[in-house]
Amino acid sequence: MHLVLMRHGEPVRDAADALDPALSGRGADQVSAAVPYVLAAGIEVIYSSPQMRARQTAEMVAEPLGLPIVFDDALVEFDHGAPYVHYDDAQADVWRHYLAGDLTPWGTTAAQFHDRVSLVMNRIATEQAGRRVLVVCHGGVINVWTCQLFGVPDRLRVMEPGYASLHRYEREDDVWSVRSLNEVAPVRVSTLK
Repeated sequence: MHLVLMRHGEPVRDAADALDPALSGRGADQVSAAVPYVLAAGIEVIYSSPQMRARQTAEMVAEPLGLPIVFDDALVEFDHGAPYVHYDDAQADVWRHYLAGDLTPWGTTAAQFHDRVSLVMNRIATEQAGRRVLVVCHGGVINVWTCQLFGVPDRLRVMEPGYASLHRYEREDDVWSVRSLNEVAPVRVSTLK
């Protein structure tokens, strides 16, 4: 199985719906720039977090592929249901908890989040054995999955996934391997909003 995790594009800051912000104009440009790379990956199946920024990203990718999207609640970010604080505002008090490995401000624990991500990724791999799958999700989900494959399941992050970035993994004979991380398509400056 070839698994590509894609982080959603940049969301709107200070959105009217702070619980589930949509993509910003820049975020849509980031996704548009990544679409040719997703098309080249030969994707056969698309899963997505139902959160708006991921949903819109998945819809932008699915349209040229002509594929339906399977929305899966297990792919939501650890902060789902809490007021959204843009990750680029890492100085915000709440992000200090995340950077210290503490997810209790969001009503979960690092272990629970790791378990959820592991279960959903392995379930998708079982359901889609031998296929090329795109999963549109969030930076925390990508980080936790990568931590697990790197053998550091007590950590929450090993990198800062770029918006609309691609992360590739392979599963062969029930063994996962990391193929590439944080591929980000160049966004033409003239298209940024």
